[in-house]
Formats: sequence, structure tokens, C-alpha cells
Amino acid sequence: MAERRTAWLTGWRPLLAAGVLYAAVVAVIVAVRVWPATSGGDYAALKEETTSDFRDFWYTARHFRDTGSLTDDYGVHNYLPFFTLFMLPWSILPLPAAAVLFALLSVALFGAGVVLAEQLLNDGVRRGPRPATYLALALVAPYVHSCAVLGNVMLLVVFLVLAAWYLVEHRRDAAAGVALGLATLIKLLPGALILFLLLKRRWTAAGVALAVVTGLGFGLPAASVGLPTAWREHRAFFERAVGGHNALSTLTAEKPPKAMYSNTALPMVLRRLLSPLSGGKTDTRPVYVTVATLPPTIRVVLWGALSAALLATSTLAGVRHSRPWPPHTEQGVWSVRAQFGAWCALALLASPLVWTHYYVLAYWPLALAADAAARRAGPLRGARPAIAAWVVGIAALAWPAARAAGAPLWATGILWAWCVIRARSGKRPDDDGLIINRSTAI
Repeated sequence: MAERRTAWLTGWRPLLAAGVLYAAVVAVIVAVRVWPATSGGDYAALKEETTSDFRDFWYTARHFRDTGSLTDDYGVHNYLPFFTLFMLPWSILPLPAAAVLFALLSVALFGAGVVLAEQLLNDGVRRGPRPATYLALALVAPYVHSCAVLGNVMLLVVFLVLAAWYLVEHRRDAAAGVALGLATLIKLLPGALILFLLLKRRWTAAGVALAVVTGLGFGLPAASVGLPTAWREHRAFFERAVGGHNALSTLTAEKPPKAMYSNTALPMVLRRLLSPLSGGKTDTRPVYVTVATLPPTIRVVLWGALSAALLATSTLAGVRHSRPWPPHTEQGVWSVRAQFGAWCALALLASPLVWTHYYVLAYWPLALAADAAARRAGPLRGARPAIAAWVVGIAALAWPAARAAGAPLWATGILWAWCVIRARSGKRPDDDGLIINRSTAI
């Protein structure tokens, strides 16, 4: 056992060292971003001086600790009331210290998620990271960095999603449900994956996830602020997040909120492409990418048709290899993994709000594509074109007009399509292009 542990550490030491160095760099950047908060002053003044999502989380949690009431005055609009209570322990620390520690924890947890994914894709991690591992990390690096320096929660969410799938493959469905339920409470985006578990007939995992979302999500606020207040806060959340930022409002309102080019959700991208709506951050610097001017009804119909096609195709792919469980063949195992990758991409494609750093959720399908593309020979079945499209999406981040036109979103769509195609075959090529037989956990 000691020899195996030593071999594991030896193989992963370079990547671990790089991770520690990167975490130190992130800590410095985060400290600089929130340091003006130490000078005092009200939130409005600090917001002009600092750039950090964690700052808003911290102020919201501190407000609850000081007053016992929930608020959205500090920019935390699209999070469930549970989230304020979840972030409450961080408000005990000074903001700079809390922000740095949260960033370090986020990077560490994402690294742990990478190791879990590698255990599944490489049948263990004793040999250390492969070229495919480095490729997947490079493909998601810009979005990881964005999450880390902003202090966003998506790195934590991705860890929970990867942990949930790791536990599903190891037939620990109850624990998987807890992880996925918690991820959904923190950020609603992974909620689509609960539907995927239902399609796979993983009743325990899906049931526990739903129980966590409903029980903990409503129970903790109710215990903290009382049942009437908790109910009122949830109603207010749905009015803000669902009523104000839904796809129909985006496609039809004269001036929809969150129209800046960093929001690359499908409804917003269609709205910019099909109407003269600026994606600029300010009125003085507009960004127009209009290719046609269509009436709101047509925009809604186009969005509905695209969304229905995405959901129907993902559903048809997701019902494959549901019985028997676990799949008895190597083809079945890799088909199910590709299905999960397609649903991770679908969560991004179907969301009414997608900021740039949300794309870190695509790590699992990117890891699958990198696993195929990094092999020396054999049928790759579209992995390299999918990765090339993703690289184009990364390059487009430097061009506001390309982001406004949805370059990262369309790259995610191509990755989703590759996962769907891969799910239909389920084949994994080895270096000779043959189907290999290997024991798996699932």
C-alpha cells in the first residue's frame, strides 16, 4: 500500500506543484481585488473599488448575521435563500481573509474533482496524469481562472457534480444524491442532472437529490427565519430569478436585464442576433451583432424549437443503456459517460443566464473529448473538431462582439453534439483503434 501511495504521489507531483503555485497566484490576485474593503466605507463605494462575486456573498451573509434578515441589496439575486445561510460561516472572517481562503478552497476542490474524473477515465490514478488530463485542464483553464479570481462558487459546484458522478459509477447512489442536491442548492444549473438520473432510473440518487433540494433548501431558511419569512423569500426569489430573468422576458422585453456580452445564454444570444440590442457594458460603448430583425414572436418560436430539439435529443440519448444497470459492456459504460457529458453541456445550453465563468461546468465532456483526441491512433469520431471549436470559443473571449454573438455557447453546442454521437456508439478507441475490455467501477 505504501509503495502504491508513493507511486501515486510521484506521478502526480508535477501537477500538484503547479496547482499549489497557481493557488498562490490566485490568492494574491484575490487579495488585491478585495483589499480596498479594509479601508472601510459603505458597500456602494466598495463595489466601485473592488471586483469580486465573493464580496457580494460576504456582505449578504454578514447582513444576515447582523440583522437576522435576508436581503438581495448586495447583488445576490439569482441564488436561493439557502445560499446566504450556506455562506454564513465565511462572514465571521474579515473579507480579505475570507476571500483568499475561499479561493484557495475552490481551487483545491476543483483539483480533487479532476482526480476523481481521472480515476474513472484512466481506471485509477496510480500512473499519474496523462496528456489527456493536461489537455482537458488547458481547455477549461480560462473559465477556472475566471471563477477563482472572482470568488464564484462554480468551482465548488463542478467538484460536487464530478463527485456525484464518481459516486454513481461506484454505485453509492445515496451519497451521489447528496452531492448533486447540494450542488443544485448552491447553483440551480446542475438541477438538469437530476432529470438525467431519473432517465437512468437511478431512483435513489435522484430521490435523495430532490429530498436535499426541498428539505434542506426550504428547511434551513424556515428554521432560521421562520416559516412565513422563508416562504416570502422563496416567492421573492422566483419573482426575481424566474420572473425577471426568464427566457421569454429576455426575448420579448424592450430592455432585458443582463444584456452585456458576458451573458452568453441561448435566449440572450438569439435576442442580440435577431434584434438591435447592444451587448455593451455601457450605453457609451455599444456592441451590436444583429444579423436580422425579427418580431418577438418569431424569436420565441426559434428559441422554443432549439430548446425542444436539445432536450428531446438529450433525452433520447439518455435512455440508452438504462437496463441492465450497471452496463455489462465497455460500450455501455462509455455510452453512459458520454450521456452524462451531454447533459452537463445541456445544462449550459438550456440555462436562461450563463456568465462566462459558468462554462467550467463543461469539464466532464471536455475530459471525455480530450481522452479521445489525445490517443495516437484509432477512430476519434469528431473529438478533435469539437475541441477545435472549443478553442475558437476560448479565443473569442478576447473579442466582445464574438462573445455577444455567443461563440462560447456555440462551442458548447458542438461539444454537446459530439457527446450525443459518442453516446450512441459508446465505443472507446485504444491506441490501436480497437475496443478494449477493461474492468470498470460502474
